[in-house]
Amino acid sequence: MPRYYFHVHFDDHDEPDLNGLELPNLATAIEEARRARAELMTENELDQLWLEIADQNGRVLTKVA
Repeated sequence: MPRYYFHVHFDDHDEPDLNGLELPNLATAIEEARRARAELMTENELDQLWLEIADQNGRVLTKVA
């Protein structure tokens, strides 16, 4: 199963995901990123936050904003 990394970006901060998650496909990774984004924005009262989903080679596959 492929491993996806969810790098979080908000304001002037970048938080790299060093662990990642094993998920069956990119569509599932996007769903997970959307859920995590909504949760993070609510918990931290952020106006803007996006996640980059990268593969195990560090290649950014998509951005969830």
